[in-house]
Amino acid sequence: MNYAAAWPDGLKSIREHMMASKKRSNESMAAKAVWPLLFLTAALHAYLGLSLVAYVFMGVSNPASGPGGWIVATTGGLQAVAATAAFVLAARRDLRGATLAVAGSIMMGWFSTLPSVAEQGLDFRGNDRIASVYFVLSPIIAIVAGTLAWRNLYPIAAALIATATTFAGIVFVIAFAIAIATYGF
Repeated sequence: MNYAAAWPDGLKSIREHMMASKKRSNESMAAKAVWPLLFLTAALHAYLGLSLVAYVFMGVSNPASGPGGWIVATTGGLQAVAATAAFVLAARRDLRGATLAVAGSIMMGWFSTLPSVAEQGLDFRGNDRIASVYFVLSPIIAIVAGTLAWRNLYPIAAALIATATTFAGIVFVIAFAIAIATYGF
């Protein structure tokens, strides 16, 4: 065998292998950044869902006026189930499934707010602007993230979109802590 003739092809193969491994490492680095956010988002949604269900078990026979209270408790339970599924899927390193489950959990959390919004409405000019904006953005975030994850087009982007509110909350807490540390109460 003529090794001198095979050398350029072998070099090309090594170069392609190195480029492919570098690309894989970049993708895995971005994917590694998503996993803690997915775990945290799943844990927070499970907590929120269980807190909505807890009213029924704490002796409050009717957690809100009319059937709205039972709708809130039911959707809270479904939110906790979806968040637990997201947590399990994230532990199994199933990015697509975990993102879909987080998107479902976001939608269940949004459904749990419908009775109070129907009863009290939205106030974009008052003190509850953030809650009103969150109410409008939640289904958009869940649908976009769920669609991207379902089609498996951009799984990392879908996971980042699904965890965007958690990331924004973390940034807000850090900024608040810095402001308190700097200026005090």
